[in-house]
Amino acid sequence: MTGCDATRPATDSIHPNPSAHSKSDPSIQIETTNLETLSVSPREDDWFEDVTLRSGIEWTYRNGREAGRYLMIESFGGGAAVIDFDRDGQCDLFMTGGGTISSDASITIGGRPSVLFRNHGDWQFDNVTSRSGLSAAPCYSQGCAVGDFDADGFPDLFVCGYKGSTLYRNCGDGTYFEIDPWGPSLSDDWTTAAVFADFDHDTLPDLVIARYAKWSPETDVKCSKGGVRDLCGPTSYLGTTCLAFRNSGDCQFEEYSTQAGIQGSVHGLAVVAADLNLDGWVDFYVASDVTPNQLYLGGSRLPLLERGVSAGVAFNEWGQAEGSMGTDIADFDGDGRPDIWVTNFEREDNALYRSLDNGMFLHATAVAGLSGVSRMLVGFGTAMTDFDGDGWPDLFVLNGNPIYSLAESPFKQKPQLFRNLGGRFTDVTDKGGTFFRDVHSGRGSAVADFDDDGALDIVAIPMNDPVQILRNRKSPENFIRVQLAPRNGEPDATGATVSADFQGRMLTRFAVRGTGFFSQSDSRMIFPLAPELETAEITVSWPARDREIFRGLTVRKTHLLIEGQGEAVRD
Repeated sequence: MTGCDATRPATDSIHPNPSAHSKSDPSIQIETTNLETLSVSPREDDWFEDVTLRSGIEWTYRNGREAGRYLMIESFGGGAAVIDFDRDGQCDLFMTGGGTISSDASITIGGRPSVLFRNHGDWQFDNVTSRSGLSAAPCYSQGCAVGDFDADGFPDLFVCGYKGSTLYRNCGDGTYFEIDPWGPSLSDDWTTAAVFADFDHDTLPDLVIARYAKWSPETDVKCSKGGVRDLCGPTSYLGTTCLAFRNSGDCQFEEYSTQAGIQGSVHGLAVVAADLNLDGWVDFYVASDVTPNQLYLGGSRLPLLERGVSAGVAFNEWGQAEGSMGTDIADFDGDGRPDIWVTNFEREDNALYRSLDNGMFLHATAVAGLSGVSRMLVGFGTAMTDFDGDGWPDLFVLNGNPIYSLAESPFKQKPQLFRNLGGRFTDVTDKGGTFFRDVHSGRGSAVADFDDDGALDIVAIPMNDPVQILRNRKSPENFIRVQLAPRNGEPDATGATVSADFQGRMLTRFAVRGTGFFSQSDSRMIFPLAPELETAEITVSWPARDREIFRGLTVRKTHLLIEGQGEAVRD
């Protein structure tokens, strides 16, 4: 398809039979959760309430396990993107669908449709996949990314997957159409995660894509123990490189990996974009499985400079690479600098890297009270954000093992919730809610204020089980929500820094893309405020540009902060 008036599918297949293209192995028993079990009432002190049934959101990511092939691609699951696709001010929800795997000798891998739910408010969502033009299934899908790549004001979508990563342009009328701006360069590839951000500073969002391995069914390694077959780990495959594509305008992208300075070798599972050293230029952090994590620092010109090892964010505190999956960026200790959070494999702590004032990072897992608390779990989806409205970023981790039965920890695991007490965390999982008291095959996740009450809700994407929607019950007494609208840079203002006063303490938020695992969360920023305030002030540092103060903003509302309409700050 090459234009907004291209022919689109007239029907939608939202719940295809996962074994429609293959004969499933009767020995493979997939445990599934019934939606009716998700309506258990929360306790009085629970932070979250499961509202999946109430919302009308019904969806399950499928990985093709029932075919009994034990392919590496089955390990990682799918993701979600919070996206206001119709620009009505409500957070809508896109989720990837996964795929099918045949059991015949040729091993055919097929795609399942992704899904788009429109938010009508009051926790009422409508499946609009068919009429949006997103019901096709071009690839076995995994991660997804959101970005306004053509700068027309409407958010576009990129879907990662095996043999068919897909770019969808938002037509602005509630529909999408698929474009192919890079020809055959991605048609035979396996991409896992991606992020839109402007690395060449021409105001158009470029695309950085993570890849896991040069893999195909023909090269899949067979792993077993004691005669029991299972999925293989990452050391069975050579790593590969990430990819960078430059947005050249007119719906065209050109591969720019060499010019951008992209290096190997990684098993890439997440890529996040933000200004991580506060120099005004967007940077990229890549979470890699059992190979060193990468940090690409941006500057006034290309190439990006890979500084993961020298900056202290490539390894754990003993200098070892870890099985890294999910990521998030936030100021956990209140010093105004962006810290990096990374979830890891079993027998490894999740990693918290504290930002120092010279662009370096210090491994802070132990001093933050997080050593050992997740060591026998496998973290995927995650968020480092303020769930309880006290101004300190808390931690959510969605756990689950990528190996079915032969790992040391079980396939399904309990999620975790940690409250930030001022730079040190305490485990409050027992107060998380019914979802936190059960086990899940956790993979992708995203956070968003779906009901606009100032509290961030959670979307959890398990594998082969229904998605679950968790309403945050800890709405702050007073708050303000802001959305950035740059005039001189890329449409999403990635790399900007935003701050507000909260009872004498300055809170800092960062414009970040690609957080979580295979997902994109709500890009709006929420600041708790003192209860007596009726208006608030917000300070924005635009990427490599001016700093502005926006005064007299009414509380408990969303404000679009347009560059140039605030009061300029002269340092």
